[in-house]
Amino acid sequence: MRYKDIAPFPKQMTIVMGLCVVGLMAFGLALSYYKNILFDRQLLLMQERNTKLQSDVLAGYMELRYLQSSQYKDKYAKEYFNLLRPGEKVLFVRTETEQIHFDQSKDLTLEEKEAIYEENLRNIRVIDHWKLYLFQRGKIDELKKVG
Repeated sequence: MRYKDIAPFPKQMTIVMGLCVVGLMAFGLALSYYKNILFDRQLLLMQERNTKLQSDVLAGYMELRYLQSSQYKDKYAKEYFNLLRPGEKVLFVRTETEQIHFDQSKDLTLEEKEAIYEENLRNIRVIDHWKLYLFQRGKIDELKKVG
């Protein structure tokens, strides 16, 4: 039996077609892998967004629960309607200090300057005294320089 030799052109064409099919399969595999990576990233972003939304919803429920509580209703009535329960007293807390202003045109005596300095110190809250003493010593000198 004789072996019949196939022509070189159809042999090469078969090899090229086979390589093209393998190449297309490799390209499809790479494309599929890339799409999986993008999908995983999208899934992670959606999970993060989901957890943020869950925490926002929980915070909203907690705020709603507070707004429906009697404690908030009492606070709202006191702040906006000035309603007080029997025996309650109102306490105002001053947050800003007020410095005494004086006329710069006239000369002040040393006693008047000291009196203004003392009055400015009395208008400052105790916590602000400590802040000035510990962190802003230059402002103490500014308070002393009245005239």
